[in-house]
Amino acid sequence: MQGQTEPQPIGDLFALAETVLRVRWGYTTFRKGQEASVRSILEGRDTLSLLPTGGGKSVCFQVPALVLGGVTIVVSPLISLMHDQVASLSGRGIDAFSFTGRIDRSIEKHLQLRMNASKAFLLYVAPERIGSQKLDRVLAGVKVSLIVVDEAHCISAWGHDFRPAYRLIVRLRDRFAVPVCALTATATPRVQRDIVRNLKLHNPVVIQTSFDRPNISFSIVRVVDARNRVLALLGQESPKAAVIVYDSSREGVEIWAEKIRRAGISATAYHGGLSAEQRAHSQRRWMRKKVRVMVATNAFGMGIDRPDVRHVIHVGLPDSVESYYQEAGRAGRDGRPARATIIDSAEAREGRISLTLTGRRRQRRRNVRLLRPLLRYLDRPMCRRWGLLGYFGEMLDTDDKPANRAARGTCGNCDICLDQRS
Repeated sequence: MQGQTEPQPIGDLFALAETVLRVRWGYTTFRKGQEASVRSILEGRDTLSLLPTGGGKSVCFQVPALVLGGVTIVVSPLISLMHDQVASLSGRGIDAFSFTGRIDRSIEKHLQLRMNASKAFLLYVAPERIGSQKLDRVLAGVKVSLIVVDEAHCISAWGHDFRPAYRLIVRLRDRFAVPVCALTATATPRVQRDIVRNLKLHNPVVIQTSFDRPNISFSIVRVVDARNRVLALLGQESPKAAVIVYDSSREGVEIWAEKIRRAGISATAYHGGLSAEQRAHSQRRWMRKKVRVMVATNAFGMGIDRPDVRHVIHVGLPDSVESYYQEAGRAGRDGRPARATIIDSAEAREGRISLTLTGRRRQRRRNVRLLRPLLRYLDRPMCRRWGLLGYFGEMLDTDDKPANRAARGTCGNCDICLDQRS
């Protein structure tokens, strides 16, 4: 095995991490959850960090990567996400590379030279690349200091974005005797146990901040005519407010984008049926505020860093509570008030159930298992925030602090609680 055989003592490493944060990122302090994650990694501990969507998970490993030096291997599920993070790091003067696309031998050798010459290097790889001859050659003789698993819930068959290739990551764990940091925003207790077991995390430090996003107002609207309600919701927002509208099918995305455009609101579409160039074009237009509404399937969103989204509307039902939490959590990352609304219609339910019952028997069973809690969430007339937090196993204190009212089912910022208060 390669790598360190003894955990590196923390000493003054955390003070150096604070300096890196200030110089490279321009922040004076770490956010809640980030500091504990950074300390754990610098202490040489395996770490499982559970931070909410928009909680700044990348800083948890990028800062320690610079402090520890050597090569940090980052396993990430999306090529676009890898490219975005590498571009962001390069803009900060940090050495990074995404090991994607066609890599010939000359690039392999050049990459090895770069990694060996760099004081600190972040190498982003897709899980499907693990075990390939190309990656094995690139990593031969390289000093690896840290292994990072982003979107770690993908390793669990009980999670919503299961990727079988994530099971290959343990090969890196077996090859390099270095700490492993796993990060996710959506993991039930069962999924957390799966992550620890499948990654062979040794006595990991588990860091979990509250899943609550108090600035987001959650609502479920039952309708017959979804079109009029969606247009009404868009009309309630500022004319320049950024909105994401999620549908469950590619056809539905195209139809909704056209409906919204016909109402005089700028919109673009994003789904897996479009070419990579078309998807990138749609994403750029929305990110650069050329259009107001992004209409998309769940292919859009992971790693999207736009903080000013004011509303996330689901016209098609998500496939699970985890998916909904992650997608809705793309609203209000700037901390300002935002909304997340599910348009619950017979058409939406029929569409989701139809998708759930496609595929092989094992896949159908998994889909049904994930969908049932979402349907219960839709049908129970309880505080929406309480329902979401309870699903993830979060128990809040029941004192009189406003932030803890969700534990009693009275968050004061969802359709149920606002109706009761009025």
